[in-house]
Amino acid sequence: MAGFGSAIVVGAAGGMGRMFLDQLVSAGCETTGWDVRPDGSVKAADILDLSEEMRLLLRAADLVLLAVPDGVACQAGAGIAGAMAPDAMLVDCTSVKAPYVRAVQHAGSCGLVSVNPLFGPGLSWAGRSIVVTELRAPRFPERLTGFLENAGLRILRLDAERHDRLAAEGQAQLHAAILGFLVSASAEGMAFDTPPNRVMRMLAARILSGEPEVYWKIQMSNPFAAEARRRLITALQTLDEICAAGDEEGFARLLWEARGHLGQDGVELSADCVRLFGALESGLR
Repeated sequence: MAGFGSAIVVGAAGGMGRMFLDQLVSAGCETTGWDVRPDGSVKAADILDLSEEMRLLLRAADLVLLAVPDGVACQAGAGIAGAMAPDAMLVDCTSVKAPYVRAVQHAGSCGLVSVNPLFGPGLSWAGRSIVVTELRAPRFPERLTGFLENAGLRILRLDAERHDRLAAEGQAQLHAAILGFLVSASAEGMAFDTPPNRVMRMLAARILSGEPEVYWKIQMSNPFAAEARRRLITALQTLDEICAAGDEEGFARLLWEARGHLGQDGVELSADCVRLFGALESGLR
């Protein structure tokens, strides 16, 4: 059972919002969906223009979850927090924490928790991870952690700065590398359909199927993203210099150093890659 008696999911018509709404309902929580694009089960609501009725509903909710673009969360978060009860919890799903923290840190008296699911809508929650960042300790933190763990998620606790540093590597830098590959590859490169080529194009296609604003915010709002991109550029330049010098030993040292970054997970990850390539081959037959 969910630890929340009632919840409001804002942005419930989107993929992330729908994912949380369905999980809350499945856990037995009385959940209402709000969105500027209502459908049959989601009510019309504009959180940038709170009505008196919306304020009353916010005051009565145990949980309000913001599954909206980061910019909207930053604009509306303080007003929503100010309308909520002290025992309640406001949870956001922002991909970059720093701007949101600045926007809401002095607003209201409810608990403030920021999450970042390390997976996208449409995937099972079982065995996956979610980052949980407490911005202001809620009165009943076990309500959220219990809900997430009962749904099968592993909780990774990070403060806001650490989250953004890791996100700069795991999102901004990684997305830059994937997009860099696709932009620099020729259109006919698909003819050289090796498993690594296909996986890279699959990753690029996944990014390109999303909303550009989401990926723009990841690159521009994260205070550590520029540094992460520069490290990527430096690494490519180092590789290019090694190859230009014909330095085979330098290349071997580079691979050895890279292997160290994988740590003890290297063997398992290599085996996972073999299984992934095998699944791709089976699916193409």
